[in-house]
Parts: sequence; structure tokens; C-alpha cells
Amino acid sequence: MQEFKIESDAIGRELTFSVLSWGVVLLLLTSAVLIFVLRAGEMLFVLSFLGSMVGASVLACREALHYAFRQMVFVLNGNEIIRRRQGYPEVKIAFSEVESLSEERRYLIVKSGEPRKKIAIPRTVRGYEAILTELAKHCPISARKDLPLRSIALLAISLSSWTAILWSADNRVVIAAGGVALITLAIGSRRLWALLRGTSKSPLMWSSLGFAWLLALLLIYLRVARP
Repeated sequence: MQEFKIESDAIGRELTFSVLSWGVVLLLLTSAVLIFVLRAGEMLFVLSFLGSMVGASVLACREALHYAFRQMVFVLNGNEIIRRRQGYPEVKIAFSEVESLSEERRYLIVKSGEPRKKIAIPRTVRGYEAILTELAKHCPISARKDLPLRSIALLAISLSSWTAILWSADNRVVIAAGGVALITLAIGSRRLWALLRGTSKSPLMWSSLGFAWLLALLLIYLRVARP
């Protein structure tokens, strides 16, 4: 039986990235406060404040996910793969049950047939290649999916809609773009929930996601009320 966990040096790299990222978020928030105090421009304030809040929400979700994976142990025992995490039930998928095996972004996704089970294994796990090699003996691996076209299209639509909300002086355009922006936010929230379901229950992550919704609705309201 073999056990695999995230490498300690990978945790160090995550910590460095987190410190730098939170520093950028703090800089944006500080800029927003200074712009507001100095009355340097309402649009610059909105952009800086929105950037800091969206960045904080994304980072909170990312760190909650990474925290969950650092608590996990992945086990190969000869006929199945097991995901263990303290306080959570084990997830077991026998090699004969593996229905699909794919690399999506930075994770190896293992899915079974009925009953549906899924195990996501980060590439930072020590022995990742050994896990991949063993599982590939029982199920062919699908093509790598680093950034699906659907995700690129969703991001482009979201950015375009928020740009229209911030810059348009026509309420009809703002309302239409706001509707599109909220739809893309709902799709993104649903995907995040599907990815993290049964993996993380961090109050910080869910409160950050709720705050992102509150901020989005508030910003659309302010743009409609004060075009």
C-alpha cells in the first residue's frame, strides 16, 4: 500500500504566491481608499475597489481549496485508489470502476461509473506520476484540458459585460450588460460549487463568494441609479 501527500516544497511555493497575491489585493484596496479620500475620480475608485474585492474572493477560494488538499492523503492499495481526509468519509474508487481519467488544469480527475464518485489529485502531490501511471493501466487517459474553450469564452463574455457596465452612460446598456454579468457569475459560482463539493467547507470561501455577489449587485444598482 502506497500513500501520497502534497510535497513540502510545493506548500512553500503556494505560501510565496499567496503572500504576493494578497499584497497586490491590499495595494488595490489602499489605492481605492486614497482615490476616494482625494476624490481623484469615481471610475478609478470603482475599478480599484472592484479589483481588490474580486481578487480577495478568488484568493480566498483558492486558499480554501489548497488547504483542503494539504489535509488529504491518497492511497493506492493494489486494486483501488482512496482519498482520505480527517473528519470526512473516505472516497474509494476500484480500478475496475474507473470510467474516465483526465488531466484538467493542475489536477488528475478520476471518475467512476454508477454510483458516481470523483477524486481530484493535484499535480503537487509527491508521487503524482506514479499514481498516473498506475491508473492509466486500467483506463486510458483523456487529452489534457488546461483551459477549455468554454472557460475562455465565459471569461471574455464576463469581462466584456463588466466593461460595458462601468463605461456605458446608457441605462439600457447597463441593465442588459448587468444581466449578462450576473449570468456568467452564476455559471462560475455553480462550477466552483461542483468542484469543491465534498472537498472544502471553509466559511471564508463561501462568505467571499457571497460578498462577490453582493458587490456585483451593488455596483449594477449604483450604475443604474447614478449613470
